[in-house]
Amino acid sequence: MTPFTRFALAATGALLASCATKETPLSDDPFALPPEQQELAYIPTYSKTVVSGWPKGRALDPYDSSRVRLNEEVHAYHVGRLPSKDRREMHEAHTVYRVEQDARWDTRLPATPMDSRGVVLGVVEPSRSEVPKSSLLDQERQSLVAKTQSLQITMAKLTNLQRDLEKKKAQFTEAEEEAKEIQLYLAKTIQERDQASAQLEKAKERIEELEENERLRVRTSSQGLSGGKKK
Repeated sequence: MTPFTRFALAATGALLASCATKETPLSDDPFALPPEQQELAYIPTYSKTVVSGWPKGRALDPYDSSRVRLNEEVHAYHVGRLPSKDRREMHEAHTVYRVEQDARWDTRLPATPMDSRGVVLGVVEPSRSEVPKSSLLDQERQSLVAKTQSLQITMAKLTNLQRDLEKKKAQFTEAEEEAKEIQLYLAKTIQERDQASAQLEKAKERIEELEENERLRVRTSSQGLSGGKKK
Protein backbone atom coordinates (compact mmCIF):
# COMPACT_ATOMS: atom_id res chain seq x y z
CA MET A 1 0.00 0.00 0.00
CA THR A 2 1.48 3.30 -1.05
CA PRO A 3 1.65 6.32 1.24
CA PHE A 4 -0.84 8.14 -0.97
CA THR A 5 -3.39 5.36 -0.57
CA ARG A 6 -2.97 5.38 3.20
CA PHE A 7 -3.48 9.14 3.28
CA ALA A 8 -6.65 8.87 1.19
CA LEU A 9 -8.12 6.18 3.47
CA ALA A 10 -7.30 8.21 6.58
CA ALA A 11 -8.93 11.34 5.11
CA THR A 12 -12.04 9.39 4.14
CA GLY A 13 -12.36 7.90 7.65
CA ALA A 14 -12.01 11.31 9.26
CA LEU A 15 -14.66 12.74 6.95
CA LEU A 16 -17.12 9.93 7.75
CA ALA A 17 -16.50 10.32 11.48
CA SER A 18 -17.25 14.03 11.28
CA CYS A 19 -20.55 13.39 9.37
CA ALA A 20 -21.85 10.77 11.85
CA THR A 21 -24.98 11.76 13.85
CA LYS A 22 -24.28 12.50 17.45
CA GLU A 23 -26.81 10.80 19.76
CA THR A 24 -28.32 13.08 22.40
CA PRO A 25 -29.59 11.31 25.52
CA LEU A 26 -33.28 12.05 26.27
CA SER A 27 -34.56 12.63 29.77
CA ASP A 28 -37.35 10.46 31.21
CA ASP A 29 -38.81 13.46 33.06
CA PRO A 30 -42.16 14.51 31.42
CA PHE A 31 -41.45 18.11 32.43
CA ALA A 32 -38.18 18.51 30.62
CA LEU A 33 -38.37 22.30 30.51
CA PRO A 34 -38.51 24.57 33.55
CA PRO A 35 -42.04 25.52 34.69
CA GLU A 36 -41.67 29.12 33.45
CA GLN A 37 -40.86 27.85 29.93
CA GLN A 38 -43.60 25.26 29.72
CA GLU A 39 -46.74 25.95 27.62
CA LEU A 40 -50.22 24.47 27.93
CA ALA A 41 -51.36 22.16 25.16
CA TYR A 42 -54.96 23.17 24.32
CA ILE A 43 -56.53 19.85 23.36
CA PRO A 44 -60.31 20.07 22.64
CA THR A 45 -62.38 17.76 24.81
CA TYR A 46 -66.12 17.07 24.94
CA SER A 47 -67.32 16.96 28.53
CA LYS A 48 -70.91 16.41 29.66
CA THR A 49 -71.21 20.07 30.60
CA VAL A 50 -70.29 21.20 27.09
CA VAL A 51 -72.22 18.53 25.22
CA SER A 52 -75.41 19.11 27.27
CA GLY A 53 -76.19 22.25 25.26
CA TRP A 54 -75.70 20.60 21.87
CA PRO A 55 -78.48 18.96 19.85
CA LYS A 56 -78.96 15.24 20.27
CA GLY A 57 -78.65 12.69 17.51
CA ARG A 58 -81.77 11.86 15.54
CA ALA A 59 -83.61 8.60 16.08
CA LEU A 60 -83.34 6.17 13.18
CA ASP A 61 -86.55 5.26 11.44
CA PRO A 62 -87.40 1.57 10.89
CA TYR A 63 -86.06 1.72 7.32
CA ASP A 64 -82.56 2.78 8.40
CA SER A 65 -82.60 0.51 11.46
CA SER A 66 -83.37 -2.53 9.32
CA ARG A 67 -80.32 -1.81 7.15
CA VAL A 68 -77.82 -1.58 10.00
CA ARG A 69 -79.28 -3.86 12.67
CA LEU A 70 -80.97 -7.26 12.53
CA ASN A 71 -83.97 -7.89 14.74
CA GLU A 72 -84.17 -10.80 17.11
CA GLU A 73 -85.48 -14.07 15.73
CA VAL A 74 -88.34 -15.69 17.63
CA HIS A 75 -89.52 -19.19 16.70
CA ALA A 76 -92.82 -20.77 17.72
CA TYR A 77 -93.03 -24.47 18.54
CA HIS A 78 -96.30 -26.35 18.90
CA VAL A 79 -96.02 -28.85 21.72
CA GLY A 80 -98.66 -31.56 21.98
CA ARG A 81 -100.02 -33.10 25.14
CA LEU A 82 -97.19 -34.07 27.47
CA PRO A 83 -97.82 -36.66 30.19
CA SER A 84 -95.64 -36.57 33.27
CA LYS A 85 -92.98 -39.14 33.98
CA ASP A 86 -95.13 -41.02 36.46
CA ARG A 87 -98.12 -40.78 34.09
CA ARG A 88 -100.24 -39.17 36.79
CA GLU A 89 -100.33 -35.69 35.20
CA MET A 90 -100.66 -34.35 31.68
CA HIS A 91 -100.11 -30.86 30.28
CA GLU A 92 -102.44 -29.65 27.56
CA ALA A 93 -101.06 -28.84 24.11
CA HIS A 94 -99.73 -25.30 23.81
CA THR A 95 -97.33 -23.09 21.87
CA VAL A 96 -93.80 -22.35 23.07
CA TYR A 97 -92.01 -19.20 21.88
CA ARG A 98 -88.23 -19.23 21.97
CA VAL A 99 -85.71 -16.49 21.14
CA GLU A 100 -83.36 -18.25 18.75
CA GLN A 101 -81.19 -15.23 17.90
CA ASP A 102 -80.79 -11.94 19.78
CA ALA A 103 -80.75 -8.59 18.02
CA ARG A 104 -77.36 -7.88 16.49
CA TRP A 105 -75.53 -5.53 14.15
CA ASP A 106 -75.64 -6.27 10.44
CA THR A 107 -71.96 -6.53 9.47
CA ARG A 108 -72.68 -7.62 5.92
CA LEU A 109 -71.64 -5.34 3.09
CA PRO A 110 -74.78 -3.57 1.82
CA ALA A 111 -75.73 -4.13 -1.80
CA THR A 112 -76.34 -0.41 -2.29
CA PRO A 113 -74.96 2.47 -0.24
CA MET A 114 -77.38 3.98 2.25
CA ASP A 115 -78.85 7.34 1.38
CA SER A 116 -78.04 10.12 3.78
CA ARG A 117 -81.11 11.23 5.73
CA GLY A 118 -79.56 14.07 7.68
CA VAL A 119 -76.90 14.62 10.27
CA VAL A 120 -76.84 11.93 12.92
CA LEU A 121 -75.02 14.12 15.44
CA GLY A 122 -74.70 17.83 14.84
CA VAL A 123 -72.10 19.58 16.98
CA VAL A 124 -73.01 23.25 17.23
CA GLU A 125 -71.56 25.89 19.48
CA PRO A 126 -74.19 26.76 22.12
CA SER A 127 -73.59 30.49 21.68
CA ARG A 128 -74.13 30.29 17.94
CA SER A 129 -77.33 31.86 16.60
CA GLU A 130 -78.82 30.70 13.31
CA VAL A 131 -80.60 34.04 12.83
CA PRO A 132 -78.33 37.10 12.93
CA LYS A 133 -79.28 39.83 15.37
CA SER A 134 -80.90 42.81 13.71
CA SER A 135 -82.99 45.75 14.89
CA LEU A 136 -85.38 45.18 12.00
CA LEU A 137 -85.94 41.58 13.09
CA ASP A 138 -86.51 42.74 16.67
CA GLN A 139 -89.14 45.22 15.47
CA GLU A 140 -90.83 42.50 13.44
CA ARG A 141 -90.85 40.20 16.48
CA GLN A 142 -92.36 42.93 18.67
CA SER A 143 -94.97 43.67 16.00
CA LEU A 144 -95.79 39.97 15.77
CA VAL A 145 -96.14 39.75 19.56
CA ALA A 146 -98.47 42.78 19.57
CA LYS A 147 -100.58 41.28 16.77
CA THR A 148 -100.73 37.99 18.65
CA GLN A 149 -101.94 39.72 21.82
CA SER A 150 -104.54 41.69 19.83
CA LEU A 151 -105.71 38.48 18.20
CA GLN A 152 -106.01 36.81 21.60
CA ILE A 153 -108.13 39.74 22.88
CA THR A 154 -110.34 39.54 19.79
CA MET A 155 -110.74 35.79 20.24
CA ALA A 156 -111.75 36.35 23.88
CA LYS A 157 -114.38 38.90 22.78
CA LEU A 158 -115.67 36.50 20.14
CA THR A 159 -115.88 33.77 22.76
CA ASN A 160 -117.94 36.02 25.06
CA LEU A 161 -120.17 37.02 22.14
CA GLN A 162 -120.69 33.39 21.23
CA ARG A 163 -121.60 32.63 24.84
CA ASP A 164 -124.17 35.47 24.84
CA LEU A 165 -125.62 34.28 21.54
CA GLU A 166 -125.95 30.75 22.87
CA LYS A 167 -127.70 32.11 25.98
CA LYS A 168 -130.12 34.16 23.85
CA LYS A 169 -130.67 31.16 21.62
CA ALA A 170 -131.59 29.10 24.68
CA GLN A 171 -134.02 31.83 25.76
CA PHE A 172 -135.49 31.98 22.26
CA THR A 173 -135.87 28.20 22.29
CA GLU A 174 -137.74 28.41 25.59
CA ALA A 175 -139.98 31.19 24.20
CA GLU A 176 -140.59 29.12 21.09
CA GLU A 177 -141.59 26.14 23.23
CA GLU A 178 -143.98 28.37 25.20
CA ALA A 179 -145.45 29.71 21.93
CA LYS A 180 -146.01 26.15 20.74
CA GLU A 181 -147.77 25.31 24.00
CA ILE A 182 -149.95 28.43 23.64
CA GLN A 183 -150.81 27.47 20.06
CA LEU A 184 -151.78 23.97 21.18
CA TYR A 185 -153.91 25.39 24.00
CA LEU A 186 -155.53 27.86 21.58
CA ALA A 187 -156.26 25.09 19.08
CA LYS A 188 -157.79 22.98 21.86
CA THR A 189 -159.87 25.95 23.03
CA ILE A 190 -161.09 26.62 19.47
CA GLN A 191 -162.01 22.97 19.10
CA GLU A 192 -163.97 23.05 22.36
CA ARG A 193 -165.67 26.28 21.22
CA ASP A 194 -166.65 24.68 17.93
CA GLN A 195 -168.04 21.68 19.77
CA ALA A 196 -169.98 23.97 22.13
CA SER A 197 -171.29 25.97 19.15
CA ALA A 198 -172.44 22.77 17.46
CA GLN A 199 -174.21 21.66 20.63
CA LEU A 200 -175.79 25.12 20.94
CA GLU A 201 -177.07 24.93 17.36
CA LYS A 202 -178.54 21.52 18.06
CA ALA A 203 -180.17 22.87 21.22
CA LYS A 204 -181.65 25.81 19.27
CA GLU A 205 -183.03 23.47 16.64
CA ARG A 206 -184.49 21.27 19.38
CA ILE A 207 -186.07 24.29 21.08
CA GLU A 208 -187.53 25.53 17.80
CA GLU A 209 -188.88 22.05 17.12
CA LEU A 210 -190.47 21.90 20.57
CA GLU A 211 -191.95 25.38 20.16
CA GLU A 212 -193.38 24.41 16.78
CA ASN A 213 -194.89 21.26 18.27
CA GLU A 214 -196.33 23.28 21.12
CA ARG A 215 -197.94 25.76 18.72
CA LEU A 216 -199.42 22.91 16.70
CA ARG A 217 -200.77 21.31 19.87
CA VAL A 218 -202.33 24.57 21.03
CA ARG A 219 -203.83 25.22 17.61
CA THR A 220 -205.20 21.71 17.40
CA SER A 221 -206.70 21.89 20.87
CA SER A 222 -208.28 25.29 20.17
CA GLN A 223 -209.82 24.01 16.96
CA GLY A 224 -211.25 21.02 18.83
CA LEU A 225 -212.84 23.25 21.44
CA SER A 226 -214.41 25.55 18.85
CA GLY A 227 -215.92 22.59 16.95
CA GLY A 228 -217.53 21.20 20.12
CA LYS A 229 -219.25 24.51 20.91
CA LYS A 230 -220.86 24.71 17.43
CA LYS A 231 -222.58 21.38 17.92
